[in-house]
Amino acid sequence: MSAGASRRRPAPALAVLLLAGLLVLGGCAALAPAAVGTAAIGAGAGSLVKAGTEYTLGGAAYRTFSAPLAEVYEGVRRTFEDLQITITDERFAGGEVRIHGVAIDRTFTVVLDPVTPALTRLKIVVREMGGLGKDRATAAEIITQAERRIAPYPAAGVRSP
Repeated sequence: MSAGASRRRPAPALAVLLLAGLLVLGGCAALAPAAVGTAAIGAGAGSLVKAGTEYTLGGAAYRTFSAPLAEVYEGVRRTFEDLQITITDERFAGGEVRIHGVAIDRTFTVVLDPVTPALTRLKIVVREMGGLGKDRATAAEIITQAERRIAPYPAAGVRSP
C-alpha cells in the first residue's frame, strides 16, 4: 500500500466522521443533524432556499406570514392576477382557504391556514400538466411575489410612532 493510499478515507467513512462530529456539538442548535441533512440535500440539488420557506419531498412549499388570513388571501389573489394564473376554484371551509389555478402547462393549489388571527401559513403545490413532476421553482417565485403584496404588519406589542 502506498503512503498516499493509506491517508485517504473512503467517502462513507468521512460521512460517518462528519456526523459523529455534529453529534458531539449537540449543544449547538444551528447544527442539529436534521437541519444539516436538509441543507445538504438542498445544496446537493443545486437549489437556493429562502429563509422561512420549507419544502417537502412531495413538492409542496410552505411559508408562514405575520399577517391575517384575509391579507394573505388578497396577496395570493393579486399575485395570481398579476402573473396571469387563472383561478379555477376557491373553497372556504373550517377557517381554511383553498385556491386552485391553472396556467399554460401548470396547475396550482394553494392552501391558507390561519395559525392565529395574526399568523397565516401558506402551502403551495405547482404541478406540471401531463406529468407527475412538481415545479418547486415556480412555487418559490409565487411565494416571493405574494410576500411583496402582503402588507407588513408590526410585531405584536410594537407601536409605530
